[in-house]
Amino acid sequence: MDKVDREILYHLQVDGRLPNNELADRVGLSPSPCHRRVRLLETTGVIKRFTAVLDPQLIGRGYEVLVWVTLREVTRAAMAEIEERFEALEEITEASRMMGQPDYLIRLCVADAAAYESFYIDTLAALPHVRTLTSMTTMKTIKRNQPMRPTP
Repeated sequence: MDKVDREILYHLQVDGRLPNNELADRVGLSPSPCHRRVRLLETTGVIKRFTAVLDPQLIGRGYEVLVWVTLREVTRAAMAEIEERFEALEEITEASRMMGQPDYLIRLCVADAAAYESFYIDTLAALPHVRTLTSMTTMKTIKRNQPMRPTP
């Protein structure tokens, strides 16, 4: 990966819908070589996918909660099962396995506090292998989904 590839990646993170000819201008290439580089970055897995960043408030998911999840017993089977459950729940927007305690940190988005209470009682508390759940609500998101420049 060279400097031009890093610039392409940066500009696509800022605006994934940037037309190829404009992207080419910004990185100092003609459109055909720029297009080839983007396709190569996609086929090699550097670019995983293109997506839209939504406003949670406008889609009825403005209540964000971070939840620490501690398992009763940490085994391969327990981790595989809980991670599969996390994947299946659309309310969970991010899930990370942690080193040490807690075992997982999940981020979820629902409509409001009542929706969270229902999700907590009916879904999270019913997950297999869960020992404890510790919730923190987000007051304000300061920074998220910021473009990163790949290191040289």
